[in-house]
Amino acid sequence: MIFFLIIRQFIFYNNRMNKNLVPFAGLSDFANQMRDLIENLSKDNASVLLIGERGTGKRLISQHIHYKAAGNFGYYFEINCKSFDKQQIIEAFSTVQNLIALNQKITLFLSFVDELSDEMQQVFKTFLQKTSKKSLNIKIICSVENSLEEKVSRGYFLPDLYYRLNSVVLNVLPLRQRREDIIPIAQTYLKSFSKKSGYNFTDFSEDASFSMKNCIWAGNADELINAVQRAFIIGTPPVINCSDLGIFNSRNFFDDNMQKNNESKTLKNAIETFKKEYVTKFLEENGWNQTKTAKVIGIQRTDVIKLINELNIQKR
Repeated sequence: MIFFLIIRQFIFYNNRMNKNLVPFAGLSDFANQMRDLIENLSKDNASVLLIGERGTGKRLISQHIHYKAAGNFGYYFEINCKSFDKQQIIEAFSTVQNLIALNQKITLFLSFVDELSDEMQQVFKTFLQKTSKKSLNIKIICSVENSLEEKVSRGYFLPDLYYRLNSVVLNVLPLRQRREDIIPIAQTYLKSFSKKSGYNFTDFSEDASFSMKNCIWAGNADELINAVQRAFIIGTPPVINCSDLGIFNSRNFFDDNMQKNNESKTLKNAIETFKKEYVTKFLEENGWNQTKTAKVIGIQRTDVIKLINELNIQKR
């Protein structure tokens, strides 16, 4: 009974994914290369290991590989190794083994695979040994935030399991290393949100585009997408403004400060002024909680304290 309930969930999820899967957007060399790799990786059953910071789009890449291989057919199943308990993981592996009998394309995506316990690593290894003998229609894709090699060398991850998972290793770059992808990603999701809701948002204002391109985006694409969704909810069509996104309007800041005095025109003073305004803004938004502010802007709490003292930041 459980098996057939899960089957129905798979079918529903696949149909929903195929209809709503957004393109892997971007203009960078990385984005272009990734689209080519997705095409190539969909043609065989070689395992794939995705390495990248949280929010960089590893799950989306796995979905595109599956969709390219299976189209409207087959099954895509995700196991979050960080949140699934032992019983859920065992049931998931059992269900996939049953699905193999249907001779359908299957993609099994394991996020945070390095979080598997020693026992579950052994269970996963056994699962791979069994399925590799039965079917060529299963694609194993795993994701981690950091390289597994250190965990293998320190005895925290089974070497033979690691070697089964790393047939193809892809490093997924953070947004700060491919800023030319920021606007295409934002536009892609704005279009997707508009299509689903019927609201006619067409683009971002110049200030919004400028600020998005210069924002830190510590949470990478996920943080950017959440900001676009927020703007979509509170904004007024047809254009998304910087205030809708809830991010720092860096364009207005630089324009205003360049006009105030000649001293700010020097690079050193411009940077210092920007840092002070930037940190102050996020401190205010987080109730002057240094720990929360540090997490949002992607630095350590000690660095926030240092900046407060160096820049003489005070509550306004």
